This record gives sequence, C-alpha cells and structure tokens, in this order.
Amino acid sequence: MSQSFLSDDSLLGTGSASTYFPRAQRPLPTRQVHLDFHTSEQIPGIGDQFSKAQWQESLKAGRLNAINIFAKGHHGWSYYPTEIGSIHPHLDFDLLGAQIEACHEIDVECPIYYTVGWSVHDAETHPEWCARHKDGTFMWRGDPDAQPTDPYPPGNWKLLCPSGAYHEHMKEQVTEICKRYDVDGFWFDIYQVQHGCWCERCRASMAAKGVDMDDQEAVVAHFAGVYKAHMAEMRATIAETHPQATVFFNGTTAFGRGNQEYGTHIYNTHQDLEDLPTGWGGYDKFPLRSKYYLGEGYQICAMSGKFHTSWGEFGGFKHPDAITFEAASMIAYGSVCNFGDQLHPTGLMDMQTYRNIGEAMAYVEQIEAFGPGGLPVSNLGVWFSGNNQADSGVSKLLLERQIDFVVANERNLEGLQTVIIPSEPCLGETQISALEAYVDGGGSLVVLSTGALARDGSRFVLDVGADYQGRGEHDVDYTVVDPVLGEGLVTSPVLNYSPTLRTKPHEGSQILAHIHEPYFSRTYAHFCSHLNTPFRPERAEHPALIQHGRVVFSASPLDLMYEQRAARPHRDLFERALKRVYMDPMLHVELPSSGRISLLHQADRDRYVAHLLYATPHYRGGLELIEDLIPLFDVPVALRVPERIKRAMLIPDGVELPLVRDGDGVKVSVPRFRMHCAVVFEYGD
Repeated sequence: MSQSFLSDDSLLGTGSASTYFPRAQRPLPTRQVHLDFHTSEQIPGIGDQFSKAQWQESLKAGRLNAINIFAKGHHGWSYYPTEIGSIHPHLDFDLLGAQIEACHEIDVECPIYYTVGWSVHDAETHPEWCARHKDGTFMWRGDPDAQPTDPYPPGNWKLLCPSGAYHEHMKEQVTEICKRYDVDGFWFDIYQVQHGCWCERCRASMAAKGVDMDDQEAVVAHFAGVYKAHMAEMRATIAETHPQATVFFNGTTAFGRGNQEYGTHIYNTHQDLEDLPTGWGGYDKFPLRSKYYLGEGYQICAMSGKFHTSWGEFGGFKHPDAITFEAASMIAYGSVCNFGDQLHPTGLMDMQTYRNIGEAMAYVEQIEAFGPGGLPVSNLGVWFSGNNQADSGVSKLLLERQIDFVVANERNLEGLQTVIIPSEPCLGETQISALEAYVDGGGSLVVLSTGALARDGSRFVLDVGADYQGRGEHDVDYTVVDPVLGEGLVTSPVLNYSPTLRTKPHEGSQILAHIHEPYFSRTYAHFCSHLNTPFRPERAEHPALIQHGRVVFSASPLDLMYEQRAARPHRDLFERALKRVYMDPMLHVELPSSGRISLLHQADRDRYVAHLLYATPHYRGGLELIEDLIPLFDVPVALRVPERIKRAMLIPDGVELPLVRDGDGVKVSVPRFRMHCAVVFEYGD
C-alpha cells in the first residue's frame, strides 16, 4: 500500500472533513424495525392505502419503540415532495412526513433511511456519478447484453461514488430533509470501500496524489478517503440542525478489508450490526462483532430480519420462536434489537409480521434491562487479527465449549489471564511490545500458526519457544497428540486440512503433539485414493504443538481449519492446549455444544449478568433455521469476580437462586430454562 488517505476534501464541493464525531449519548431504543421500501416506478398506487391508524396499530402490535423509515430507496425515488431529488412518479402525498407524524404521536422514534451507494434513477440519469472498475465498466453484476425478458439477478445495482456533484446533490437533499422534518436520526446505506473506484473524479484525485492505480490496496485506501470525507460532511450537515440525531453509515461495520483498517466506522454515532444469521454467516457471527464494537466504546444495535431468506423478500416469514431466540441473543450480547421488514408499495403494513415480531419483543421487554448498557467481561482475550476466517474460527472454538471471551488489543491486556492470537500475521511493533510486556508481567498466550509471524512472513516476532523454518511442504499433514495432554483425545494421526508450519523447538520447549507428513502431496503425478495421501509412519522433525513457559504455540492453523471443516478433534486439541495456561475462567457453564454464554458487567447497577442461550440451528434449504427449542434442566453456573456477590436472581422468572460459596467464587444451579435465561449476580453493600 503506497499511502493512507484519511480524508479527501479535493473531491468535495465545499467545506472540509470534520475531525470529531460525537457518539450517541442517550440509550438507543431497544425494540426496532428497519423498514425497507425499494419500490419500482413500474408499480402504481404508491402509498395509496397508508393509514395512520393501521400504521400505529402495527407498531403497537410489534411492541416497537423505533422504526427506520424511507426518504429515498435504491430505485432512486424519494417518498416526500422533494425539490432536490425526484419523488416517486406514483406517489401524490408526503408519505415520509405522514409516517414521522404517526410515529411521534405514539412516542416511536423513526430514523430516516437514505440510499447512497445504490440508486437506479441517479445511475441512469447521471452515469458519470457511477463508480467504475479499473477497465472503466460499471460496478455491478448485470449483463450488458441481457434481453429485456431475461431474469434480473437479485441484489443487482450499479454502485455510485459519493464524490463531486453526486455528493453535493445528496448533501443538499439531506439539508432539505433536516429543515423540513423533526429528525430522530439518519440511516445511510451502501458503503463498499473494499471495491475501490476508478471513476474520472477518483482517477484525477489519485493522479494528483501519486497513487498507483494498479495497486488495488492503494486504490481501496483512496476510496476509503472518499467515503470518509463524504461521511464527515454529512455528519456536519446534520449536526447544524439536529445535533442529537443518530447517524449510521451502513457497510462500515462489516468485518473485512477497508472498514476496521481505515476506520470508516468512526463516523457513526453508534454501530448497527447488519446480520441475517439464517443466510449471512450463521448464528456465531454476531458474538464476535458485538464484543469488538462494545469494546471500542459504542452502543450497538443488532439487525436481523423477519424474512425467511434475505432482504427484499416479500411474503417470507421467520417463525416467532426463531425471532425470539435471535432477539434474546442480541440482548445477551449487550445489544438492542432490530428486525428488518419491507413495506408493501401500497403503504399497508403486514399485521402478521408485526404480530410475529411482537411475540419476540414481548420477551425483550422482560429482559432488556439486563443487556444493553452492559459490557462484556472475561479474563480471556481473543486478539482481533482482521482475518475473518481466523477470527471466526477462534470464536467458534470457544463458543461451542462455552468459554467466554473479550476482544483483546494492546490497550486492554491488563486483567487478562490469557490472550489467543489467531492465524494471521497481524502484529505491529506497538502490539509486539505490549504482548511481550504482558507475558513478562505474568500473562499467558496461545498463538496459532502464522499469528506468530511478522507481517512480511519472514520470521517469528513473538517468543513461542521455536524458530521459524518455513511453511509446510505438503498439501496436508497429520497430528499425533502426546499422552501429556491427557485422555479423551484421538490418539491416531488426525488429518490437518492445511499444512503445519515447520519450526525447530528451543531447548526446554515441551512438545505436546507431533506431525506426520504424507508420502507426497496429491498431484497428477502422485496421488493415492480419493482425497489425500496417507501419513508416513515416522514423525517429522517439526512438531504440531509446543509449550514454552506460559506460551502455547500451535504450528497448525486450528482456527482456520475449524472454520472451514469443523473437525471435532481439532476443537478438542485446541481446548486441551488452551487449558494448559487458562485455568480460571470468570464464568463457567456446561451446556451442549449449541449452548452459548455471555457475561455482561452492568457496573452502574452493581451487578454481573450471565446469559445462557440454547437452540440448535438446522441447515435446510441453504439456510440455518431455528425450530426446536428444547428445555435444559439443572444447569450449574459458577462465577468468580473481584466483588463479593450477595444475591443471584433468575431472569425472566424473577426467582432468587440459592448461592453456594466456592472459595472466592459462587455457584448456583438453574433448575430449568428454555431458549434463554439470565442469572443476575448482585454485589455491593
């Protein structure tokens, strides 16, 4: 990467990028809906069945205290009488204004949706506003040779670049909205920094800055600057008339290239975490994201949907049990709740949808005081590496064994007993120094594979008790555990789907598992059987797992392999390795592998809240579905915290649980729960 672009004022018409972006101070509404309204100009009668009474009836049925409503959707049409944009050709009244009035009458907040990255009308009337690939073509998935009767791909829109005249156009319309309405907030959509942009404006800007336009990373960095300058002006524009409004730019919180690295999320007043767990990565995607952003000091809102599949689905329904489980999970991880819906072109709300959502929100009303506002707490940290596969793999290895954790960085190592470094060369000099001081001060590490390497891959930057001698030389290899790890592990050679790093252990390092290499890699010249070559009977010189003092090092990428293949022997080996140095968790709960736990500290209320979740997603039709909610009985819960616990209460039952003192900790037993419960541990005088 040639250089980093924190702002790009040259692409804006006026003003300059602000350097301070206040966060939301008041608590976020806890029970929300995000109401899509991307409506084609080919559909007549837009909003002609809208009724204030029916709108309010549906919000009450859903037990909502907030709903995101539309000023402008992906087709490019506005839903109010705008003098800047283009009102939908079949809308003859102020639908946005009517919705705001209806919401505020019943004390429901209604942030205003405004599309940025996708807008068909703008793309067609101003193709010069569109983002471009390096070859000058539009950024979209459409077929330029398609016939009018050919099926249109789902989610297919041309990406626009928010700079120059397009940025000025949007800023003028946002100013118009701010002056016209009582604004609770703005929800801007479609920010895709990861693509980069080679439109004429970006090319001119990159040429002026000396950016190598053949360097994808440099182009992405430049595009991040374009986005950040645009977002800074939007924040400043809104603050002129509505300084307390919430503002969120969607796409900036997704884990992946260009977001955390370039800090695009810092322009949000809070962080909305868009995630449809049924089809967008599963139910274990949200816990890591929630811990990361809460650890960064933001309020968070989890966004799922009422849909069976994904956004934009008319007539798809998720069962109320599944919505309730998802809502309980959101609260358990310290988030407020938001479920997506899509308004019919007529403006008539679907009452079945809001009855379904209302069932979930009725449960949220019982438990919402025990989630949002609390912060994740644990003495185990997972380093955020930025490699989605590795970070997710570590998270799943822990979640499935009910080992709670926080997201670690160089600023929060104090109080952590152990830190796990995923398989990604991610450590800079500041991070290395912090981790070295942490270990010298008594902390312990579990380092996985390439997580020990310098970013250039040349050497180990952490003392893991071995010297780096290169990558594995075969396509796969095999691990054989040493008896010192104890019983219950597979003792035969276990296939590693990715090769193990080659290392030379230092004198005094303890080998915990060995490597057996295959006879050869599977190629056209050499292959055996259907899948992989069998193992050689003799051990390789390089080991699979070693321990050097308080540092355990796995030369195999257990996290990446588990994310990709989910082999239980890898999870069992990881857990056994972790327990060599991590022996005293703050929260200990034993549940089946689909069970999840989350410990939140609500310091302002002098209490810890241990959330327990249990549901088993079934993979059907390409989706993860929640259907069978099975009760569990007599679940032991143990807590060890610095404060003296004086009482334990089971939520939502409101039943006090008998406390058993256990050294400096306490134990309780949950007699029964179905789907979710929380144990509130109170402390103080």
